[in-house]
Amino acid sequence: MEGIKESIAAQAAANSFIGLWQIVNEVEGAQLQKGFVPHLWRWDVLKPLMGEVSKNITLQDADRRVIIMSNPGARHKHHSTNTLYLSCSIYNAGELAPVHRHTSNASRFVLEGAGGFTTIEGEKCTMSRGDLIITPAGTWHDHGNEGDEPVIWVDVLDLPLVENLAVSEFEFEYFEKDDSGKETRKEYQRLTLPDNYSTMVYSSGGFLPTFINHERGRSAGSPMFVYRWSEAKAALNRMRHMKGSPYDGIILEYVNPINGKAVTTTTSFHVQLLRPGEATQAHRHTSSSAYCCLEGHGRTYVGDTVLEWGPNDMFVIPNGAPHRHENLSGTEDAYLYSVSDAPAMKHLNLYREEHVNP
Repeated sequence: MEGIKESIAAQAAANSFIGLWQIVNEVEGAQLQKGFVPHLWRWDVLKPLMGEVSKNITLQDADRRVIIMSNPGARHKHHSTNTLYLSCSIYNAGELAPVHRHTSNASRFVLEGAGGFTTIEGEKCTMSRGDLIITPAGTWHDHGNEGDEPVIWVDVLDLPLVENLAVSEFEFEYFEKDDSGKETRKEYQRLTLPDNYSTMVYSSGGFLPTFINHERGRSAGSPMFVYRWSEAKAALNRMRHMKGSPYDGIILEYVNPINGKAVTTTTSFHVQLLRPGEATQAHRHTSSSAYCCLEGHGRTYVGDTVLEWGPNDMFVIPNGAPHRHENLSGTEDAYLYSVSDAPAMKHLNLYREEHVNP
């Protein structure tokens, strides 16, 4: 019998087939978070490296000047989780990065420096520490630094997801019409909207202008491209006396002002407050997440792994991993920013979440 099985397997393999019985444990026993591990990248290690990068790597070397958070368990070294790409970009004073667009949803979360900006679909979005800038899939965008010192921000893209679907594409040829109506290739966008148009139009909660076309570029995401940290922090603190989530403390989602849903079709963005001494309960979900600490010091327990974090430290939690958070200070607040692939999982009806007993 074994000889017959081997013969069948050989015939199948010779014609690019394989029997399920040969790989049944691999198929039916596949586990969440396979390969990917919880991991923390320390700011006190990353910042000096970013300084060296800013001096020795030019924008011409790779279009953007970026250090990628490479998950030690990843097969592809530019993947931070199975669906998320996490990196840090640095722009020196006066630098400009040329316009491009891509099929991935992307975001920028500012860590350090003043004077940075991203121009998205003709809107110049200025940046300060803690601000979230989104560039939904298909939107033209370029970056720059008008300040006197380097600007550093966190990039999060759904690039691994898009790559696994074999639809990743970057476009660099951008055209605008000149005064005569002729299409001319440009390296940077012309500003066609007031600076910080997003804030002007969409930042008044509960009110939506009905005289404006809310479609921006090819995007299916939020038309609001800028979310200010000052407003997010104030909102968190207005609710600090409330019970909050047993798993995340006081937590808010950045939402599309048109429909109240996630700001992109594949990724959701949150910011949370862990009050002094607060320790959450453990849970797990089928989405993976990337985190950055804005303020405070704490620990996140991911299964048997302990990730101890402080300001600007970044870490990832693979999908399916049990986790909980703790603010180590008895007097100071801790604030965490996070991105997850929950919208993609929900669209596919694959999102699950459950409490985990200690």
